[in-house]
Amino acid sequence: MEKVEVEEKSSENSQGISGGETLPSYQTSGDPMQESLKVIKEETLQLSEFLWQEEKLIKELCVLLKHVLKQLNMSFNLPATVFPQTEKTQRIILNDEAHLILINDKNEVKSKALEDFPPHVIFNIASFIIPELSKSLASYRKKISLRVGFFERINQELRNIRNIFANRPKKLEEDRPASIENGVKEALSAQQKGPNEE
Repeated sequence: MEKVEVEEKSSENSQGISGGETLPSYQTSGDPMQESLKVIKEETLQLSEFLWQEEKLIKELCVLLKHVLKQLNMSFNLPATVFPQTEKTQRIILNDEAHLILINDKNEVKSKALEDFPPHVIFNIASFIIPELSKSLASYRKKISLRVGFFERINQELRNIRNIFANRPKKLEEDRPASIENGVKEALSAQQKGPNEE
């Protein structure tokens, strides 16, 4: 009897070591591991696509922002919260070249193109400046509107002056030089005669 028990135990051990039914099976379709691997594969593909799109859109955003800021001659003072870092930053400026200028507590200045910062920093900066840009754009539009109104008034007055000369009767135009010429001739002849001849 003892022999039989020992053989049974040894056969159980050999099955566990050789990878029998005691190891988990990954072949069934409802297995959580298989589902997780499928999700990881799908998410990885989508993540890759989103990362590519984000990089492309950030580059375009930086180019467009630089063009707009340069055209409007605008720069922004940004709060320190948009740029989390270990150093104590006194001021952060986004200039019209789309460069971030960082001034620390020792008055040391660092400048770097916006597109060289990580996406989360660019996101924070864009979230701050877009509302500010809308206000600045409205103010700029008002200035242009005032100038347009001023130029319209000037042009209208100049058109009125042009129309006055364009609509003058031709007869008056022709007579005027003759009368001026006659008056000049009379004045010259009176001077030539002298005071004794009169």
